[in-house]
Amino acid sequence: MDINLELYRFFCETAKAGNVTRAAESLFVSQSAVSQSIMQLEYKLGCKLFNRSKRGVRLTSEGEVLFSYVNNAVSLIDNAQEKILAMKNLREGEIKIGASDTACSLFLLPFLSRFNDEHPEIRISVVNRTTQELLMLLKNGTVDMSFVNLPVDDDAAIEISPVMQFHDCFVAGVKYSFLADSIMHLRELMKYPILMLEKSSNSRKQMDRFLRSQELDITPSIELESLALVSEFAKIGLGIAATIKEDVQRAIDAGDLFELRFHEGLPVRYLGLAQVKNLSLSFAAEAFKRAVHDI
Repeated sequence: MDINLELYRFFCETAKAGNVTRAAESLFVSQSAVSQSIMQLEYKLGCKLFNRSKRGVRLTSEGEVLFSYVNNAVSLIDNAQEKILAMKNLREGEIKIGASDTACSLFLLPFLSRFNDEHPEIRISVVNRTTQELLMLLKNGTVDMSFVNLPVDDDAAIEISPVMQFHDCFVAGVKYSFLADSIMHLRELMKYPILMLEKSSNSRKQMDRFLRSQELDITPSIELESLALVSEFAKIGLGIAATIKEDVQRAIDAGDLFELRFHEGLPVRYLGLAQVKNLSLSFAAEAFKRAVHDI
């Protein structure tokens, strides 16, 4: 049975008002529109829904049964529409973001703060994992988007757009200040203890790949799980740290660390926003994505 939802809406409003005129006023339509809708619904259902009198209308037995079911359904639909409108206007919603250690420290945290100030009703959750783990979380639907260190292996299911450029570098603390004025060859690093991220991180993989391209195979003295720890260990003189310049720039400016210089140029890399191809994002996630690309 094909019955327009508006007929049920007019029926429910009339049942609650007990009067066609008041129902019309509540619905912002004419009295005749309400009367015609009720008659049309009665015709389609094959029964009378209201007993009419000079004082108004009262539900018939059939009308009471219909109202007991339909009123809840109409209310649920109205609530659902209000929810969708709130989500569309960014008054409600959720964003699930995956981010590498590099993405959090170089890009995401201050940006999330600004977005939250503009849209405080939007719930934001952030999962911090390695790039490869984040791509898996993206594909299984745990996160809406992931900010990952590029390059990554091509994946037909994933599309990635660069959002920020950053630079690999080596830094050291005052213990190695005798190297500050030197221009070194990369092979000279093998004379010193080297601090690196763990092998599972994409930054470490890319550094190892670059060093192999220079015919170097460096085994780090200490492997750490975060860039913050790498720089802190370098500050206290435990070795020369392979890190990202933008992450340690404040420490360099403060004189706690200095950047080593080399005859060979170190690679420039990018931070990328990854999402599943042809997958629709929520209003909140789409707004976040647009804001990222507008930076």
